Amino acid sequence: MDELEQFAKRFLTGRINWWNIPRKGGVINFGNIISLCLYRKPPFQVELFIAPHAPSQFTEHRHPNVDVLEFGLSGDAMLLINGQESCSKTDVQAWLYGELQTSAVRIKSTDMHSGYGNTPYAFLSIQHWLNNIQPTSVGLNWIG
Repeated sequence: MDELEQFAKRFLTGRINWWNIPRKGGVINFGNIISLCLYRKPPFQVELFIAPHAPSQFTEHRHPNVDVLEFGLSGDAMLLINGQESCSKTDVQAWLYGELQTSAVRIKSTDMHSGYGNTPYAFLSIQHWLNNIQPTSVGLNWIG
């Protein structure tokens, strides 16, 4: 396991200290998606993203200073990484009906990715910020 995977395991199996959620800059409304920062201690950060409208899509982009593990939480959505679907539509449907567990999708700082939502959706973004960049939001560390 690399550093990001080790952090993700600790975060997901530990307790969230709700009093440590950033008081300033913790919520960012990007218009089509909203972010809530649940944890920030450089070089790691965890954001909960909610896309409240459907259908929705986001254009191909990358985050040049962030490696990410993403976990789908709710909703019918598809993530494409370097032009390839991160999972099959059959797997998405099985997951929606509780037949499959959520698994992490790795997005490296060099990976171009895009996606769409057929329904409103939410996902957890567990991040390792690189190059001594202070965490803000992956939505602010964007090329695309």
